[in-house]
Amino acid sequence: MNIVTTSIAQEFYKLREEWARVDRLKSWKLAIWVAQYADIEIINHFMETERLAVGVFEDIFFRFDTPYTEDRELYERELWLEYQEWFAPCPDPTFDIYNALKQDGILPKDFKPQIQPLSGFENLLKEMLRFRSSLKGHSTKNFLLYFPSAGPEAPGRKNWLIEKIKKGVPEGIRLATMDYGPARKIHIPDPALRPFIVELIPQLDMRAAINNDMDKADGSSDTVGIENRLRKQIRRVMETTAGHSVSATGREVKKMIALAKESNNNTAYITSLLIAAQAHYAIKDTEVSEAYSDEAITRARTAMDEEDPAGYPVWRSCMMLKGGLLASKRKWEAAIVIYDELAEEATKRGDAFFIMEGHRISGHLYFIRGRHQQAFEKSLLALVGGSYLDKAALRQSTFVHAAFLAVHLGKKMKAPDEMEVLYASLSEWLGEDWPELLEGMSIDDILVKPKGRFSIPIG
Repeated sequence: MNIVTTSIAQEFYKLREEWARVDRLKSWKLAIWVAQYADIEIINHFMETERLAVGVFEDIFFRFDTPYTEDRELYERELWLEYQEWFAPCPDPTFDIYNALKQDGILPKDFKPQIQPLSGFENLLKEMLRFRSSLKGHSTKNFLLYFPSAGPEAPGRKNWLIEKIKKGVPEGIRLATMDYGPARKIHIPDPALRPFIVELIPQLDMRAAINNDMDKADGSSDTVGIENRLRKQIRRVMETTAGHSVSATGREVKKMIALAKESNNNTAYITSLLIAAQAHYAIKDTEVSEAYSDEAITRARTAMDEEDPAGYPVWRSCMMLKGGLLASKRKWEAAIVIYDELAEEATKRGDAFFIMEGHRISGHLYFIRGRHQQAFEKSLLALVGGSYLDKAALRQSTFVHAAFLAVHLGKKMKAPDEMEVLYASLSEWLGEDWPELLEGMSIDDILVKPKGRFSIPIG
């Protein structure tokens, strides 16, 4: 007898079928994915797939990642600027879609976007329709604009979307977004608007799909092998964190640690200690989390001293966790020591990202403590360490947070001529447009100050 089990591929095709159900309808202007928390990633992946050449639907999918703010004028201006970025020169021709469209004869070579940041969303839609009309062979296809949710705690766009539907979304444009089933923010029951709205409510079982695919990868027929048993036990540990039960997590963690010891694999044991620390941290059982992280750090350090290559990756992860635990308890000086040690070890090993992160977070903690000279110096060290990374990665990483803090403090503490060296370095590392890159940021954007016992102020 064949046993049918769900898989990630099957769940993906369920999404495709759900979209096909509404795609054939012509009246709607706004599609709302009603997602369970476990479904968010695969829904985003589906929408991303439809942006690519392998997408199967006729609409041309676009994505706006600008986070929604309740300042609608500012939000719509930022949407304009994001649209403008689509046409910015790309250092890697492989990813330069704008030029590729021109080279393939799909877009006229003289086409240029007409950017009007202060003209509102309605004019942005008119500009996108002008863009659509210029696409050879695609001028009759809908532009589907996807606005992914920034998270359950982010401000909801409900009122903004209602306003746009009431004003009228022009023919050739459709909108899509995501809402969270357990805590909905974009439910629009208004009978006058319902003809323009469709809801997609897929019935997925992502936990079972992921577990089944992992079992296939592990070789599910090998139920006795210690490695397979340990992998499955790690999944059980992480599953318990969803219930925030100290007893359940503690029980499964002890089983995992016992299996790791049984494996006689030092790397597996140290990694299990790290997972135990993370699991207990996830359920806010911080004392136990700290105890596991301390043991993991000690054992990982021993592995490093013995030149075991597996020691350092676990050690640095444990150090990041330990620093966060100390900061959450407002043990600022102890946390700074941890992050400084992390940066020092990363420097010895030429690990540019963690050189940057160690100094950056240390600098943030100094700033919170009001020790601005040390914060400025640490931010500069973070910039120097991170500068070895690829420029494209720097522009998308916390490197810009370190840059903002360095500029923010430098303007207050240094003479203008002393800042010229920093400005020249930022031009080299981030590009000539670095002032625009930092312009929209504020100190609150880069520092997450503690609001409660378990908050970690590390940005």
